[in-house]
Amino acid sequence: MKITVVGAGAMGSLVAARLTSSMNSQAANTNPEWNLDDVLLYGRASEHLETIRKHGLELTERDGQINNVKLHVSADPADVQGSDVVIVLTKAWATGEACAPLAPYLERQTIVLTLQNGLGNANTLRDVLTHNGIRPHVWMGVTTQAAVRTAPGKVVHTTDGITAIGRRTPEINDRLASLAALLRENGWRTNAVADIHRWVWRKLAVNCALNPTTALAAVPTRAVAQDPDLLQAATILIEEVVAVAAKEGVRLHTETLVDTLVNFARSTANPYTSMYVDLEQGLRTEIEAINGALVRHARRHNVPVPNNVMMVRLVKAHERGHRPESGESKEGPSYTRSFHPAPQV
Repeated sequence: MKITVVGAGAMGSLVAARLTSSMNSQAANTNPEWNLDDVLLYGRASEHLETIRKHGLELTERDGQINNVKLHVSADPADVQGSDVVIVLTKAWATGEACAPLAPYLERQTIVLTLQNGLGNANTLRDVLTHNGIRPHVWMGVTTQAAVRTAPGKVVHTTDGITAIGRRTPEINDRLASLAALLRENGWRTNAVADIHRWVWRKLAVNCALNPTTALAAVPTRAVAQDPDLLQAATILIEEVVAVAAKEGVRLHTETLVDTLVNFARSTANPYTSMYVDLEQGLRTEIEAINGALVRHARRHNVPVPNNVMMVRLVKAHERGHRPESGESKEGPSYTRSFHPAPQV
């Protein structure tokens, strides 16, 4: 079988490397139908992709071991043809643009699995991947794995987390269970779950609280667990997510989510959130797919979420490049800060 990973960032590169290493080791698989014979890393043409093509991916493991993994890479949508599984790991805002060109090359039985941040990615994929009345199966997933790209062709695996995958309907069929087993074989701890929507909302709650607070305060992830003001702000954001999730039929618990956030923030393997790094580099963030998605759901249910609205407005203002005018006091906060590579969170 063939698996294509869409999105040649840190996480996409890591997943493709894990799958390729598993394929090359010919790990035993009790279901021959799910034996890998091709893994493709698909992404836009970039220095990172070209470096991998020429020299392989330099992958630094969590124990410091460095391996070079030769990957099959492409920026040509036609090369995705024949994929049995497509794993999407682009930024949420790039989902449509990145995946629409793939539609003519996917079949009805193809499984498209999103492991992206935020809400709405599955719906976007269902829309853009419909071609001539044919649409592949779109499944959802979340992962707490994390990685950072330190240079073109170089990725560091920073956090060994858990991945959950599921279908729109609450049923674990044979194909879902087999895909979870295949991912586990390459060292990617994966569970097939019947309540994937709850998993998605749980991750959304943590992301809504952690990403914008660290990005706007310009602090490392651990600061949320150490600074009482930041933790209080994060808790308020989580409370709003819990209220909206309840209207969606998803029951969450604020205390449990705050504990999850604090434990994650204390992890030294995750020094900075991806939103922090995006703002540092002047890149577009995933604020619309995270807090923005929460706000849109809240409006449909007439649930007030003023603090998440404020996060969206402030981050978008930062993205637009608002800076002090030249005549303003130079004694204010510095707007040029040092960049630190960060895992995708």
